[in-house]
Amino acid sequence: MRQKALLAVATLLAVLLVGAPTAFATNLLNNGSFETGDFTGWTTGGNFADTEVVSGPFYVYSGAEDGNYYAVLGPVGSDGTISQTFSDTVGTHYTFSFWFASIDDIPSDFSAYWDGTRLLSLTNPDTSAAWSEYSFTMTGTGSDTIQFAFRDDPAYMALDNVSVSQSGPTTPEPSSLLLLGSGLLTVGGVIRRKFRANR
Repeated sequence: MRQKALLAVATLLAVLLVGAPTAFATNLLNNGSFETGDFTGWTTGGNFADTEVVSGPFYVYSGAEDGNYYAVLGPVGSDGTISQTFSDTVGTHYTFSFWFASIDDIPSDFSAYWDGTRLLSLTNPDTSAAWSEYSFTMTGTGSDTIQFAFRDDPAYMALDNVSVSQSGPTTPEPSSLLLLGSGLLTVGGVIRRKFRANR
């Protein structure tokens, strides 16, 4: 019976030190769903003409993917951009996701970046005006930046519900792993001694 109790303590110690795998849903972005009705929290750049936050039906889109507002993107001739820098935890895995809609306007383009690395590049994209989700797993560096670049000469593309949320436990620091190993060895030694004493 004591062996089971000690084994339970060792298991609890391991979970506390390393961290139990859980889902984390907090969005690290400010105004990722554009629910302020504008681009508050975002840095805008490039050719930002014909780009705005709207609600309800607009062009071929029936409304937001979720909530009330969404961004419509329509610069002509060159790309506009929106970006946001946020604090996160070094070594932690994050899910970067967003919803996008388009109808094969020619010429048009849409790209998504994480810290300057292009994750998605679409030319004349076509989702038949339906919302489509894109998702990427990234690793935090302490401070990261997402960016979208876009152009739609004839009309508009749409963007909604941009999020960066933790997708897994933080990578344990080496000192935590050392402490875990020491604790498990100590508990193992106690179990072994108790087992020998009970023979």
